[in-house]
Amino acid sequence: MIDALPARALTNDEAEQLKQQDPRIVPLSVLKGGDDPYVIYTMAFYRSEAGEVHLLGYSDDAGGWESFESFPEDEWSVERQEERVEQWVTEQYGDEFEQGVLDAESGTVDMS
Repeated sequence: MIDALPARALTNDEAEQLKQQDPRIVPLSVLKGGDDPYVIYTMAFYRSEAGEVHLLGYSDDAGGWESFESFPEDEWSVERQEERVEQWVTEQYGDEFEQGVLDAESGTVDMS
């Protein structure tokens, strides 16, 4: 799955296309900054063959996408996912960007 991603963060349109191709993939957060104001830096991959949730993130340091957390689906919760994503983004990027999330209903970016 990670091998199929480009060696850069995704644009909002690319993330939406990926989500339409495979509903198990859900873009989670965007970081506002740089030339492209909204780029997808974290995603979740649900219902894998092993019954796990995988949290993926684009790391400048690693030069690509990496799985930074995996856990059984029955241990998944919104709070656990959000806490781990926020922690990873802070570790990777600090205050370099303003983090937002994709609105679940409209697919638009909420930067509040």
